Amino acid sequence: MGRPMSDTRHFVPFRSPTAAARLICVLEQSVSAWLLPLGLIGIIAISTRSADAASGRPDAIASVGLASSVIEQNSIGYSQAYPAGAPKTSSWCNGASKPENGEPPADFTAVTGMASIFPKFGAATPNKNGKILVANGKTYVRLRATKEWILVQDQTENEIVGGHFDAMVPKNAALPMKVAVQTDGGTLVDGPPPGRNDLIWLERRGSFAAGAVDSVYVQIDMKTTDPEMKVVANVGADWWRSSDLPHNGANNRGAGNSNWVELSADWSTLYFFSGSTAQFVADPPPPLAESPLPASAAGAQRTTAGASPCLRTLAPR
Repeated sequence: MGRPMSDTRHFVPFRSPTAAARLICVLEQSVSAWLLPLGLIGIIAISTRSADAASGRPDAIASVGLASSVIEQNSIGYSQAYPAGAPKTSSWCNGASKPENGEPPADFTAVTGMASIFPKFGAATPNKNGKILVANGKTYVRLRATKEWILVQDQTENEIVGGHFDAMVPKNAALPMKVAVQTDGGTLVDGPPPGRNDLIWLERRGSFAAGAVDSVYVQIDMKTTDPEMKVVANVGADWWRSSDLPHNGANNRGAGNSNWVELSADWSTLYFFSGSTAQFVADPPPPLAESPLPASAAGAQRTTAGASPCLRTLAPR
């Protein structure tokens, strides 16, 4: 994404921009393993859904018929395509990526859901006039003691912000990104320019008591405004020491990231969860609680995605 999440640390400003065209510069510092875009995670296949005929937006958060795609998007080998311009040795380049322990450090008290959008590897340069619509962004955390899922970030009450990063440069300043809130509550962001990506996140971090949380779940809907655009996206999360401290190399950790999903002019829902699949299936968050989740990815691995530009091949675990 400049950072899709795991192997890169992000410098995220914690004050809201005041200009109508939000210009956000974010610095990144490379680390040995991406916790995905933004402490973000491995990448797998993603399902699309039709927009609601009246509003042009998908129905609120998850459809029962699509609930099982959350497992594919967090299972190694299910990315629909790959990002162009991402570091070839990064753990998140091929898709889903998570640290061995996706829990926040004991003294951390905040979290941010985030997403990365890259040009599609092997495709022609995306239409520079195309944009990305982002809707229904939500972040939940699970309480360690009660196993209850708590909503801590909601796009309807929280701003989407971000910048255009160069993932190959460890400490690059992001190019400004224009962000426009729509009348229906969705957010319109510029597509990634040549040689850059989009890194976006919910600006106000979700808070919790130190030691109280053991997992995070992020869900975001996306689509392109131009059917000719060729871009891929994933989602993930970053743990933070507090809700307002700036990044200084020690204040955030990646929770992981999902597989890469190829975006289109139809809505796609992107999902990420930290921790093991077995744990998540046994205790899903509210948006997915109405439909049983499979214990493993049901579909075939994505052989149609073509050759990967990534050098690191991750074995299932």
